[in-house]
Amino acid sequence: MKSSGMSLSSGTRTRSARFGGFTLALVLLSTTCACTDGADHNVTARAGEAAVLPCTCPPNQPPYLVWQKVVGDLVVDHYRGDDDRDDQAEEYRNRTELKLTENCSLTILRVNTTDQGLYTCYYRKGPLRRDSIYLEVTAGQYISVDPQDPGESRSVQTTVVTSSVCVLLVIVIITVAAAVYVGIVRKKRRSMNGFAGGTLVRSV
Repeated sequence: MKSSGMSLSSGTRTRSARFGGFTLALVLLSTTCACTDGADHNVTARAGEAAVLPCTCPPNQPPYLVWQKVVGDLVVDHYRGDDDRDDQAEEYRNRTELKLTENCSLTILRVNTTDQGLYTCYYRKGPLRRDSIYLEVTAGQYISVDPQDPGESRSVQTTVVTSSVCVLLVIVIITVAAAVYVGIVRKKRRSMNGFAGGTLVRSV
C-alpha cells in the first residue's frame, strides 16, 4: 500500500512538471510572435535612417489620408484636400513625407527608438479604410519596405524575415520542451526501477 502511494505521488509530480514545461513553451511562443500582432506589414529601420511605411490605397490622389501612431493617437501626417488644419504631432514635424500617387506610403526621416510602434493609415474610397504597419527601430542594418517600388535595393518584405525568425524560435522552443519532457520521463523510469529493485531486495 505504501509503494502504491509513492508511485502515485511520483506520477503526479511528473505530470505536473510536464504540464509546466509545455505551459512555459506556449507562453514563450505567444510572447515571441505577439509583438507585430494586428499589423498588415512589418518594417524594420536603423536609428537615424529613413523608414518607408507602405499603404495600399487607391492609385488616384486620395481626398482623405491620415497616418496615425496607435499608442497616444498621434497624427503623424495627413492630407485632407481643402482642409488646412495642421494637427500633426510636434515630434513628427519636418520629419515626414507623404506619397500621394501610386500609393499612400509614409516616409519617416531620422527615425529613433521612440518612433517604434504600430501605425495606421486611414484612407477613403467610399467607406473609410485602413492599413496597419508595425515599425521596429534597431541599431542594425537598415531595412525599408515599399511594395509599390520593388526595384529599390534597400527595400524588402520584412514580413518574411519576421515570420522566419518566429518559426526559428518556435522550433527552438519545441526542441527545448521535448528535451525537458524526455529528461522527466527518463528520470521517472530510473526512479521506478530503483524503487522496484529496493522492494525486491527487501522482499528477499
